Amino acid sequence: MVQPPRDHAFVTATKPKAAAAARIGAGLAGRKRAELLGLLRSCFARAEPWLQAGKYVGALISGLPKRNGWSIAQHAGDCTPDRTQRLLNRAAWDTFAAMSEVRRFAVAGLDEAARRSGRRRGLVIGALDETGQAKQGTATAGVKRQYMGCAGRVANGINTVLPVVCAGEHRARTGRGPAADTRRAHR
Repeated sequence: MVQPPRDHAFVTATKPKAAAAARIGAGLAGRKRAELLGLLRSCFARAEPWLQAGKYVGALISGLPKRNGWSIAQHAGDCTPDRTQRLLNRAAWDTFAAMSEVRRFAVAGLDEAARRSGRRRGLVIGALDETGQAKQGTATAGVKRQYMGCAGRVANGINTVLPVVCAGEHRARTGRGPAADTRRAHR
């Protein structure tokens, strides 16, 4: 018996409508994943890292009970985790352009879902905004040596996670913390 590709979803259900809906959902997810990977092609200098990124994403969204280098390599059909490690450590690709493409893709999907549900104003999304602030000394509460994204290194500082409500082009913080540009959650 020929085995189907790994990315097929198998559903067992006694109700035909539920099984059909699950298969349609799995098919739509596969098409959307292929669409996103197509958009990301321009972010990679060579085709091989782009193909490996597709395998890596497939492994991350799969139902693997344990995600480590070896299990991801096995899911991707690789003998060792070397290819994925090379993708993450040394491959030439534009991470900022990739993040922008993923963000645009997600926002477009949310807008499409809002239109399908009949909402004229779009969806309201709750997000978490992690903000770091470098501090000199140790007098401020919560200051410790930790990785600070704003400094790009380990330094003294505080990290705060604040809830942000995003609705269309508008954002509002719902917590207290260091002042920062809340528009970056949507860029």
